[in-house]
Amino acid sequence: MDKNTQRILESAKAVGQRFVFNVASRFASMRSGEKYGAGMGSSLEFLDHREYQPGDDIRHIDWNALARSDKLTVKLFREEISPHLDILIDGSASMNLDDTAKYAALMSGVAVMRAAALNSGYNVSAWVIKDRCEKIPETNFDVERWRGTDCVYAGNTGKTLVTMPPPLKPRGVRILFSDLFWETEPETILRQLINNAALVIIIQVVAKIDEEPDLLGNLKLVDSESGETLEVMADKPIIKEYIKNFNRHRNYWRDSCTKSGAFFTHLVAEDFIKDFVPQELLKTEILVAGGK
Repeated sequence: MDKNTQRILESAKAVGQRFVFNVASRFASMRSGEKYGAGMGSSLEFLDHREYQPGDDIRHIDWNALARSDKLTVKLFREEISPHLDILIDGSASMNLDDTAKYAALMSGVAVMRAAALNSGYNVSAWVIKDRCEKIPETNFDVERWRGTDCVYAGNTGKTLVTMPPPLKPRGVRILFSDLFWETEPETILRQLINNAALVIIIQVVAKIDEEPDLLGNLKLVDSESGETLEVMADKPIIKEYIKNFNRHRNYWRDSCTKSGAFFTHLVAEDFIKDFVPQELLKTEILVAGGK
């Protein structure tokens, strides 16, 4: 990691220290106008339902819900939310494109979320997805000191996440940072992430050129992960079709997250590193002001 990126991450950390997680606000069972504090506490306030897992306290089974849906569910109480954050980082080469701010934005987002989690009294674990999910041992240190986050893996990290998922903390918060340039179905990946989680957040990180390429003429495209090349004549109709397909893919992920109960947002790298403020997370009150 170069010194300029390190300075950017230091600034991102300072912004993240202004926020705390407010996970309980995401649960639909909250009464209108009620907000829970950032701490988890030990009260038995009812928040929501979740699918029954082997070993759950059978006293919490909701028999009325079973009669309505034929699904065995248990009531989720505030004390069952673990104050823990698992960060998953897409380590594929497309996350570190030359001549873009994509990598800086990726790691800045990680720095912001880590700082907010620590402000909230959370423990933090982090994983880099490559040919397997590698746990980062240095999460007690600032993000710029983490090793193995260079994002150079030439492979399908979406497939890795499905076939070799990391052992995530039960009932904690899970955040995936990726450009989501995967052929793997969103539902397949989300199924892994939402299993026994309190909250799942998918953050799509893209560069401006990913979202709205302004390249025209004879181009030689090189796949940053496979190395495959393709020569094309890019004109305005082709660029328009690309943007249409890009937005369709993003909306497919957004809709899949909504259906599964996960939260979806995206960051445009060159815009995000201007102030490091995750606006959509603040609007939903997943993050709230209250840090240092």
